[in-house]
Amino acid sequence: MPNEDNELPNAIDGHQGQLFKNDGNSTAKNDTIIDDSSLYGTSAGQQTVPVDVDDGKHLLYPDIATSLPLKTSDRLLDDILCDTIFLSSMDPNVIEKGLKDSGILKESMLSYSSFRSSIRPNALGSLTDQVVIQTKTEYASISCPQYNTIHVFQAVILNPSLTDQHISSFDDIVKIPIYHLKVTVKIRQELERMKKHVGVIQFHSLDYLHDYDRVDLLTFDSSDPNLMDYGIYVSDDTNKLILIEIFKPEFNSPEEHESFTTDSIEKRYNDMCLKNESLNKNETPSQPDCFYTLFKIFKGPLSRKSESEPIKTIDSGNLVLNIHLNPEWLTSKYGFQASSEIDEETNEPFTEYVPPDMVEHVENWKVRKTRESFVRKCLQLIFWGQLSASLLASDSPLKNTKSIKGLSSLQTSFSTLPWFRLIGESRARILLNSNEQAHSPQDAEPHFINLSVSHYYTDRDIIRNYEALSSLDPENIGLYFDALTYIANRKGAYQLIAYCGKQDIIGQEALENALLIFKIDPKEYNIAELNETSLLSIYKFESSKKSHVSSNHLSNLKNALRLLAKYTKSDKLKFYVDHEPYRALSQAYDTLSIDESVDEDIIKTAYSIKINDSPGLKLDCDRALYTIAINKRSLDLFNFLTEECPQFLNYYGPEKLDYQEALKLLQVNENASDETILKIFKQKWFDENVYEPDQFLILKGALTKISIERNSNLITNFLLTGTINPNSLPPENWPTGINNIGNTCYLNSLLQYYFSIAPLRRYILEYQNTLDNFNDNFSSNGHIRRIGGREISKGEVERSIQFIYQLRNLFYAMVHSRESCVTPSKELAYLAFAPSNVEVEFETESSKSGNDTAISPSSNEEAIHGAITTEEEDPSLIDLEMEDNTNSDAGKNVSNTEKNESNVNEVIMSEDLTDLASATRVAKISSDQLENALEMGRQQDVTECIGNVLFQIESGSKPIRYDEDNEQYDLIKQLFYGTTKQSIVPLSATDKVRTKVERFLSLLVNIGDHPKDIYDAFDSYFKDEYLEMEEYGNVKRTVAVTTFPTILQVQIQRVYYDRERFVPFKSIEPLPFKEVIYMDRYADTEDPSLVAKKEETEQMQRKLKLMKDRQRELLSRDGSGLTRKDAFLESIKLLESSILENADLKNEDNKDVIKALKNNVVDIDNELMSLYTDINNLEKKISHQFDNFKEYGYSLFSVFIHRGEASYGHYWIYIKDRNHNGVWRKYNDETISEVQEEEVFNFNEGNTATPYFLVYVKEGQEADIEPLKRVLE
Repeated sequence: MPNEDNELPNAIDGHQGQLFKNDGNSTAKNDTIIDDSSLYGTSAGQQTVPVDVDDGKHLLYPDIATSLPLKTSDRLLDDILCDTIFLSSMDPNVIEKGLKDSGILKESMLSYSSFRSSIRPNALGSLTDQVVIQTKTEYASISCPQYNTIHVFQAVILNPSLTDQHISSFDDIVKIPIYHLKVTVKIRQELERMKKHVGVIQFHSLDYLHDYDRVDLLTFDSSDPNLMDYGIYVSDDTNKLILIEIFKPEFNSPEEHESFTTDSIEKRYNDMCLKNESLNKNETPSQPDCFYTLFKIFKGPLSRKSESEPIKTIDSGNLVLNIHLNPEWLTSKYGFQASSEIDEETNEPFTEYVPPDMVEHVENWKVRKTRESFVRKCLQLIFWGQLSASLLASDSPLKNTKSIKGLSSLQTSFSTLPWFRLIGESRARILLNSNEQAHSPQDAEPHFINLSVSHYYTDRDIIRNYEALSSLDPENIGLYFDALTYIANRKGAYQLIAYCGKQDIIGQEALENALLIFKIDPKEYNIAELNETSLLSIYKFESSKKSHVSSNHLSNLKNALRLLAKYTKSDKLKFYVDHEPYRALSQAYDTLSIDESVDEDIIKTAYSIKINDSPGLKLDCDRALYTIAINKRSLDLFNFLTEECPQFLNYYGPEKLDYQEALKLLQVNENASDETILKIFKQKWFDENVYEPDQFLILKGALTKISIERNSNLITNFLLTGTINPNSLPPENWPTGINNIGNTCYLNSLLQYYFSIAPLRRYILEYQNTLDNFNDNFSSNGHIRRIGGREISKGEVERSIQFIYQLRNLFYAMVHSRESCVTPSKELAYLAFAPSNVEVEFETESSKSGNDTAISPSSNEEAIHGAITTEEEDPSLIDLEMEDNTNSDAGKNVSNTEKNESNVNEVIMSEDLTDLASATRVAKISSDQLENALEMGRQQDVTECIGNVLFQIESGSKPIRYDEDNEQYDLIKQLFYGTTKQSIVPLSATDKVRTKVERFLSLLVNIGDHPKDIYDAFDSYFKDEYLEMEEYGNVKRTVAVTTFPTILQVQIQRVYYDRERFVPFKSIEPLPFKEVIYMDRYADTEDPSLVAKKEETEQMQRKLKLMKDRQRELLSRDGSGLTRKDAFLESIKLLESSILENADLKNEDNKDVIKALKNNVVDIDNELMSLYTDINNLEKKISHQFDNFKEYGYSLFSVFIHRGEASYGHYWIYIKDRNHNGVWRKYNDETISEVQEEEVFNFNEGNTATPYFLVYVKEGQEADIEPLKRVLE
């Protein structure tokens, strides 16, 4: 029976013949081991172990660590894959370097690293199936068979770019060079067992083999004409030996290439058809058929395992053989022998081809060498055949031939995994390199190659390679250091960066590259003249180009500065680059694991906790703190930074400057006052853009120097706190506080607020009206004077005039007093709190002897000098006329007036308007009345007090004009009042619009609606309402502003009534507000674009409301405290519990119910997730709807604060002073202090100090706000 392997493939299927036949008489001679000592020698400098035999326990190359080149397994592998590319390169630079002749296996990395990045490495192809062909073999060592083993691996090397681009036909296949790799590894098992595994193994090049290794590597012949390149490397720890050999392609002659072309195959077949008529001329064999036949020819002798197996010979007349190749090549090229035999049946002579006998390849190195050449041929035929088969169309009938199936069944692989297994790398390394993503582009970069490192090496391994190479090749230590520095920065490895920083080495290439990055030509500039000032200036300039500087360029700049800092030995540059703030503020907060909304105390606490928990992250935390301090421009954080990192003071401390330099930095002269210096400092600190990160440190250092030189308490305190201490200021440079005369803190806030409004303050200070002025105006021009929609009485006018004079006296004292605070008269407090309809009786001269205690207003002089009382002083009230040194004429005038008063029932003021003191009258108020008024003030809402105060100012003021309804229009209306238009639009008759115009003093926003910000609160105030009216039916009510006030007051409703507990309560829910707001969206307008935008926003808000209602519905809880989802989950638990099972209540229906309930739970989760996303997106869109409408802009300048509960608490006010660098001050009765902006805009949950009244001034009118007004006499 013919052997199945001998069957004709494809075209000659059916014409079966025996390719191989058994010949029991054919044998091969055994070769003996030849000691080819002439090929090897021992270097004179190479020390060997002086033992008679190799016991496997000693290093044969104890000094191998002194040899170059040094390479790791990754580097050796890459060299293998790139070697043939260099050997065949036509690049003039490669040729000039001699790498085309020598290859790179034995060369130093420095000689070829610059070319590597432009090379696409070859692929390593190997045979996975070791049954058909054994490409991995293991032999016992001859010199030490007990402990040492020899491992041989054969594979192919081919260029994937050639296979991808240059194959279009079968004829192109044989043009693809397939190189052959043989790797021999000698492992000394005993030494491997005892070695300490410490990172990546270093292999050193070996020029001469030790005798004990030479006898194990007799197949190696450096003069072999087929050997293209080789390298021998030995590890320094166990002397593991690696012999790498790269051979030329097999079947490399032109005639062999020609024989596999389509034309040659057809010609051979046609010739055979002429000799054998049984062949079908239309069934020409394919190229894969030829490859597969030749493969079986070479596989045959490799398959013979023992001498007992007969040798398979091939008949020279074999049809398959003659069709697929020239049979004579078996003897002339491939090592077969021709044997003449006589056919026993026909007695005719015939010739057969006998393959080499390879059974003794283990014992005989020459047989082993022959065997290896046959393996190479088989491998090349396999890969050629598979490439050839890949050209066939998927539906080609040839796909089903035995040749194609046979070639396809041979399992091949393009992987580097066999290499690492061969050399005994750890399992982790094997798994790493089996990953397709394991090889990084970094590995092809020159610096990585120069240090023989790969991207995944640990910092320790990289340092070991650097130290070894620097020690072995000190002439190139600069290049190695360049490589190390580059790798450290490329990987961003702090340990490597720190290690580099400790090395006192600068590579020339790195230095020149750094200078080029700084746009300094090293060829034209004297490097010795480099200085830190110029380098830092260049760095700051280049890195400040935010608009067109890439992150990669910034990284290069930073690395270059770090290198130049070392070269110039500049500690300042090194410190600068190490501590440079993060470019992204979020990164700083992430480093400290905090949110951007936290206050400075929490930032400092987070910093301390972080460095205590992770001391190694201190530098990162310093940078984070530095970044946040710059962003917040916080002196407090800068002080904390310099405390925690005193190195900042080494470079930015006051001792780095002299006094004149400090003055120059702040652009002031030495005659400038401390207050002027602080004013200019704050302008630079808060107003100027951040051009250089360290500009704040420089400014702080300069101010500190000035403070030290001047011994200035004011500047010193400012540097410590970031705020100005009023006690250190001259009185004229700080506002005047107001003493609390009995739970009047919110009145004090209100008085400070009115004082800060310059037009109002000027009006009050210049006030000189008397009741006579109003007697002449009550009926002028037929107008009846109305305020707040009602007619005012003469009594109200009388007390209003007296109130204004009391207020005038207070304001005058606040302007002219040298004291830090003044005390308002109790009469002022009484008149401010007592409702306007409460009549107040004023004394006449004759009534002063009465029993009631008179409360008189203080004169200007007393307001300035005697307004402040101490605990030791008599708290009794003082009569102004008893204390004032008024002239006798004034007294007479008052007396005459009093006489006139007895004739008329009207209170008439003095006719002498030049005497301001006599213009006031003493209010006859008992102590009980005063106490009641103060108690009334404690119970009043602040808006009631505001209304009372403004009503009295209006009542005592002359009108500018009268409105149509006889409402007085005056300064108060001009400053504080706006108008709204309310429209009632019947839905059934939209043309019958009913409108009403109303004045408003403030806008009331409701915190109970849970607005997300001030705009959301305004939206609720101005939103359209749909009502049902008896007269019109269903109507739409709209509200819009027709006239905007100069000063916009916003009241935040925070007090509500708990109907269950029957007590009022205060909501402390935050209401975020902005410093600048735009009210265009609430204006009564006919602008079509704004109207369209309002309508669109209204629709979006309706949609948002529906989504929020649905969200609340899904999250609402029933009487048991369960949400809908919770209820479903509890039901599922019950249905799945053992309770029902024990009660025999479980049935099949329960499963359906459980399934339905689980589906409901999933549906709720999905719906809530969708609602959350949609609500966020819609809210974000709504918040930007009116970004382009900015006609009615307002700037915040006052914030009233209440801390406490609904029934008690404390009030104060924040007022912004734009005339003094936009500083915010806190007015807390007699204490006025500067505060940071973050305190004013504190929207943290749980904060009981909540804003309840916001005041904005119209854009363009900001100059009307002047909180600081002091003129000392």
